[in-house]
Amino acid sequence: MINYIVTTRCRSFQCSRRIIIIFSAITLMAGAGFAQQRADDIVTLPGVSVDAARLPVAQALRETRQVPGGAGVVDAAALRGGRLNSPADLFSLQPGVLVMTAFGGIDHPRLSIRGASIQRGGDPSAGRGILFLQDGFPVNFSDGSYDFVEFLDPAGIDHATILRGGNALTLGATALGGAVDLVSPAGRDASGGLVRSEAGGHGYARGQLSLSGGAKGRDFHFDATGFALDGWREYSRQEASRARLNFGIDLGRGWSNRVFLSAMHSRVEVTGVQTLAQIDAGDTAALPIAIMAQIGRDSSQYRFGDRVTGPLAGGTLSAGAGVAYVDFTFAQGGNVTRSRNTDASLDAKWTRRGEVFGGLANTLTLGARAQIGRRDQQVFLNGSGVAPNLGGVRGLMHSDNRLTAENGTLWIDNHLGLGRGFTLVATAAVTRANRINEDRFTAIRAARPDSSGSVGTAAFLPRLALVYERKDVQFFANITRGFEPLTWDALLTTRGGTGSGEALINGSDPRRAVATSHSPQRAITVEAGMRARTRRVAWELTAYRSWMSKELLLLATDASGAATRFGNADRTIHQGVEAAAGVDLLQTAAHSLIARASYTWSDFYFDGDPVWRDNALPVIPPHFAQFALRYHHARGWYGGATLTWQPRGGWADYANTLRAPGYATLDLRAGYAPSKGLGFFLDLRNVLDRRHVTGINAGAGNLGGMDAARFFPGEPRTLYGGAEFRW
Repeated sequence: MINYIVTTRCRSFQCSRRIIIIFSAITLMAGAGFAQQRADDIVTLPGVSVDAARLPVAQALRETRQVPGGAGVVDAAALRGGRLNSPADLFSLQPGVLVMTAFGGIDHPRLSIRGASIQRGGDPSAGRGILFLQDGFPVNFSDGSYDFVEFLDPAGIDHATILRGGNALTLGATALGGAVDLVSPAGRDASGGLVRSEAGGHGYARGQLSLSGGAKGRDFHFDATGFALDGWREYSRQEASRARLNFGIDLGRGWSNRVFLSAMHSRVEVTGVQTLAQIDAGDTAALPIAIMAQIGRDSSQYRFGDRVTGPLAGGTLSAGAGVAYVDFTFAQGGNVTRSRNTDASLDAKWTRRGEVFGGLANTLTLGARAQIGRRDQQVFLNGSGVAPNLGGVRGLMHSDNRLTAENGTLWIDNHLGLGRGFTLVATAAVTRANRINEDRFTAIRAARPDSSGSVGTAAFLPRLALVYERKDVQFFANITRGFEPLTWDALLTTRGGTGSGEALINGSDPRRAVATSHSPQRAITVEAGMRARTRRVAWELTAYRSWMSKELLLLATDASGAATRFGNADRTIHQGVEAAAGVDLLQTAAHSLIARASYTWSDFYFDGDPVWRDNALPVIPPHFAQFALRYHHARGWYGGATLTWQPRGGWADYANTLRAPGYATLDLRAGYAPSKGLGFFLDLRNVLDRRHVTGINAGAGNLGGMDAARFFPGEPRTLYGGAEFRW
């Protein structure tokens, strides 16, 4: 048994400061496992619980076990026993994946893997540092940024594969956080359909229709969802509608083709941050500027992709081409941004398994991905551009830019079995990124400074890993070089200007787009860990340390000490532990009782910064843990509880003077889920109605320990219920 794990914060491997004891409940780390596989067995893993008949998920599990580092699989079908709506629902109990919600529903949460996306630049809704794929096609815009509002619908996917950090290099992902591949259901895997409805407090409503079928080498899957939420705070209305279709055809001789189509629309009111005192008092008021400026986002998205797969030259080839169009309008503060994005991608991956050097097992993968996108972006005054005369009304235009982003990555990955349980993994990638900005507003205002320009960067990214596996235990270690090219919010900012209305556009100091000069992030990461499984238990533990160079953060400060400018830090350190476990406490023909746990330790800090010295980076909490207990009866009845524990919150400023308090919340759920027919569930969130902080706005400079509006409140006690009919 592992009763506790002691981890220290190290500077250049010289350990100092706080000693963190990972609670004795992590004795569950000795557990989480594979039950022996009979036809009716449930296979349990630290990050997933799936029915053995779910072949796509079982295949994903086998593939992630070959990853020499942090990886996981989420089975979306296993999450349908309760509310299934937000990124926090999808990534629950996933070690290393932190979802810091802003105001519930389909809000703009800060999702971070290994510290990716701690800060954002000009667009507070744009995440970065993680490559999101949908069926292998990039969901990120071509500059590398992404937006949750448009695409992440947990109810519409079959499963998700998470490759943390440099382990995602084999998907062409080079950034710090790694990659998440969302996989759609296919009619070939399960024919039938379902109708589902959900309702809950604060005006929550959600509906879903899904249809699948196939015959004679052809199949299809169609899915549509609708969602609305009034919210528990003032000015927090949300709504979304999504539709997805994919259909496949068997071309013969092992070749197949699948086409993917989707359309989505969403509207979100952004209620804003609160002070700690407001959250503690249960205040439901919106940030005053949110109502004054009518801060919100209206977005539409359309996607098309085609993928062909089949045998080629002794291996297997998968090649795809996709195009996406995203049109969004974002009212924030004194500006209203209209952005129209067209992004196209091509990718190919060829894998061959065989033997080399007289019988050594070898798997070779060659991959390529190219993406090009154009963003036509106009920025208007919000009303007069200056409070209180805002109102969310599009006023005079002050910026008009055509932004072009180009990316290309080639990689080779080779797994060589050395015998006696050892496997050597070598990966090498070459990537190139170009950003081109054409300032079109200077043609209208010739005297205005021109923000046009271009920047190109390239990198060679090697990875070397060693795996040792004996019986049911696997050890792994790797070293990887990472690279994150610049997103548009880091390359283009808005200068505030002086005056209001016409004077703000044509005065001596106009509001305008300004090009910035930043460097791409780079990192070297070492990682080591292990996975183990027995008949009833399994667990995994990964530790990593990244030496970051030129991390993108809010750095410059004004006279008051507030962080004012997005830029590069010189050196920072990201290190942490990602652990998950589970145990089959009871497994009989009729009953099963499974316990699961996940834990993430995050320690991110400056390394000798001239202003912030060795202070911790803000936003990310140092510890985050979840524990779950699930009971299931063979006839379909189930129940369970989930405890979420964050002993301390993240810092709200770079000076480390104000931080969010810790919290613990308890969720309960129960229901009936037959394989066919009518099922139902009840899902009670935050049973004890704890007032808590779930997210922090981008870090300030020095708050002097004074409470400030920098925090997002967590969801109060809320009951959800739903019914689902399957056939």
